[in-house]
Amino acid sequence: MRTLKFLLVTLLIISVVPVQARRKASKKQQKEQVQLPAKVDSISYAFGIDAGNGIKAAFKDIKERSDLELKPEIFVQAFNNVLLNDSAVFTKEEAADILNKFGAEMQRIAREKQKIAAEKNLAEGKAFLAAKASEVGVQKTESGLLYVVERQGTGEKPTLNDRVKVHYTGKLISGKKFDSSYDRQQPLELSVGGVIAGWQEGLQLMPVGSKYIFYIPSELGYGERGAGKDIPANSALIFEVELLEIIR
Repeated sequence: MRTLKFLLVTLLIISVVPVQARRKASKKQQKEQVQLPAKVDSISYAFGIDAGNGIKAAFKDIKERSDLELKPEIFVQAFNNVLLNDSAVFTKEEAADILNKFGAEMQRIAREKQKIAAEKNLAEGKAFLAAKASEVGVQKTESGLLYVVERQGTGEKPTLNDRVKVHYTGKLISGKKFDSSYDRQQPLELSVGGVIAGWQEGLQLMPVGSKYIFYIPSELGYGERGAGKDIPANSALIFEVELLEIIR
């Protein structure tokens, strides 16, 4: 894992000042204690700050993903043992084995969390869509797509083989916005047959000049795979779509 590899590499460059000693001194005292008379001293110190910030972020990442809070005191002790007197408790091979096993454990924990989150998203999406389907003005197709006509245009309807120009905003059912052509102030051109199934079906319902809201079940969206960090697995989606033009 990148985080664990980063920890191993930066063992060679982080500060060797004992953590407890740093904690006892105020920030002002710490600054007064640091002497940087030469250019190489300033560069060395800056390098330590950069590496320290990286280590701090790595510790936080591990805490968030595994609920394991690493101990900086022991971390620095190991560094001192290796760099100052080569008296580490573990050999490099033993340390690598420990971290490899921990990496595998973190991957297992991540998979379990993703599975639980996906199941939760699926259940919440179904409940949201079931409630939405009963609202006045909401229409439902045979596939399960829900839509509301905000404005009905008078132009042609696109086919699966057409390219269209649209404005849109995409949200999760929580209301969190993950994408918007309006924010970019630039309409999007796309192939009707090249987008998610909910969009393919929905666009073909719209005459040019229309503005619809789509409520898309996860199976007509990005399904179990999700889409990056913004759209988790099994997410139901809400899209406000304005069909501007069919491009031929």
